[in-house]
Amino acid sequence: MTSVSEQIEQLNVQKEVRRKAFSEGMKLRPQTRVRLSEGIFSKAEKTDQISLVNLKAIERFEPDTIYILNNNDIVQAGQKYVGMFVNEPRAHVCIWDFDNHHDVAASLNFAALSDFYVPCHPHHNETYAQVTKAMGRPVSAAVIQWSRAYLSEHRDRLLAATRDPEPLGRHILYPQFPERNALLQTLNLHFKHVGPVGRTYHDRTELDRLDEWAAHMSHWIIPTRDDLPIRVFDALITGGVPILPASLRDLPALAPLQEHLFYFEPRDVEAPQAIVEAANAHFRMQGEAGVLARHEAAMVAGHLDARVQEILAQIYGHLNPAN
Repeated sequence: MTSVSEQIEQLNVQKEVRRKAFSEGMKLRPQTRVRLSEGIFSKAEKTDQISLVNLKAIERFEPDTIYILNNNDIVQAGQKYVGMFVNEPRAHVCIWDFDNHHDVAASLNFAALSDFYVPCHPHHNETYAQVTKAMGRPVSAAVIQWSRAYLSEHRDRLLAATRDPEPLGRHILYPQFPERNALLQTLNLHFKHVGPVGRTYHDRTELDRLDEWAAHMSHWIIPTRDDLPIRVFDALITGGVPILPASLRDLPALAPLQEHLFYFEPRDVEAPQAIVEAANAHFRMQGEAGVLARHEAAMVAGHLDARVQEILAQIYGHLNPAN
């Protein structure tokens, strides 16, 4: 019987064969197609090279094509993914995993059953490196609910919005994160717009969601397991000031955004008004110029389009390591 370690080694040998063959084929093509999984990537910019693929609607991958798939979109497609990956060795499949910080078992499978694995968070990556030799650096989440074109079209709306000094922070409760749920319940005692919410958010129109975000000066954000939530970038790109746990301060993805961020310590949750007042004072002091600065910073460093390019750069580096 083949041991687990031997199976892992065989998978990595097969992936290296796939990588070399794909790399050689790229040299013969003027351009290699890139397909992004419909769902998480739906608001990404499309070009002659980059387009969407609906994983539910296909039964096989196309050869000579780079696929960048989000783990959530793969789960929606069901069990057929494994067969699609194994049966088309001429495709190059990258998985961008949003849940590597808490769903270790699933992430191990994604790391093993992909040509290139890109975690979203800096959690447990030593574990995933034990099952794949084809793993990139973490690429954080980003704004996925509005395209950059849509945001540019509505920039004046963001600048003109009347802002409530009460923070916004509606979060879905997850049973596997009881401490987070308790924090949200505590904050809800202080702020009516911070606390639990149902799962109907994405049923609303883009404009309705945009207006809700733009109606607040500050945004109180509670992550799961110290991840970097998408809502940090949603807050910035709509001109607001994010209030984050101090434990996130040193994350690389936040480095270019520090001047726009406020942080809280666990003890602050019992008396959170001072943090909100400081964030709102910062908002008022900067005025419209601050709204614009936060919006533009997030358009550059916090939108999905930037993440697609980050991931592609890593894929190209993996396919052509000598370059």
